[in-house]
Amino acid sequence: MARKGHAIRKTRTLRILKRLSAAVAVLIGAGLVVLTGYGLVVKAQAESLLSDLTSLRVGVSGEAEAQRLIRRHQRHVVGQHRDEHNLSTEFKIANRWLSTMRLEPPAWMNASVWVQDGRVVQISVGLFRAMDIFPTFGASAGMTVESLVNSKRDGREGSHYFFPTPVGKPYLRVQLDSAASEIQRKHAFDFSFRCLVKPGWGCDLSCDYIPSAWQDWRESLKGSGLYPAFFYERYPKSTRCKAD
Repeated sequence: MARKGHAIRKTRTLRILKRLSAAVAVLIGAGLVVLTGYGLVVKAQAESLLSDLTSLRVGVSGEAEAQRLIRRHQRHVVGQHRDEHNLSTEFKIANRWLSTMRLEPPAWMNASVWVQDGRVVQISVGLFRAMDIFPTFGASAGMTVESLVNSKRDGREGSHYFFPTPVGKPYLRVQLDSAASEIQRKHAFDFSFRCLVKPGWGCDLSCDYIPSAWQDWRESLKGSGLYPAFFYERYPKSTRCKAD
């Protein structure tokens, strides 16, 4: 009888453990579904904001168009300044849940639109991902600023699309003005938001953020003393970047 009772208790224990395991598996699965859905929403929000920002034309779009954009993305506004001549608005979209749960490092999109005397004179977009291995900057990133007129032209007369970025930095800065070509503008704002919600680490090169502009930058360095030896010495992993 004692053996039979022990066997019954053992069977009951095994059933309970199986049920608990199944419940835990369901909870884990549901959590993964929720986080995946969250990541898709964050990515879609960033893509929508980028699309609306780049639909504005520097020097052409007026304040009414900028105000429509601001209203549509009001939940992402983190700062705004207005005076008699200027209206500037800043936006931010972050992977807050994913980074809080330590599924990936903090990553965020910063963007802004600046209206002066009734017309859009500047838009900017930046995508950042915290990287402790870069102590001076703290993140790998891609950043693009389009202005009505660029005050700095990187020392190149007539340049409307250029890269004020020292070789070796974990980020790429892109600047252009209203005279840049359509293909240059497309490349400058060709952001990939994979690294905004990508699980894991990686994403340590700016070609992960603005791949087309990275290729244009690399091409612009050809013929200088920085390319190819110094460039690939500073970016040994860049062979994985998108090819031309």
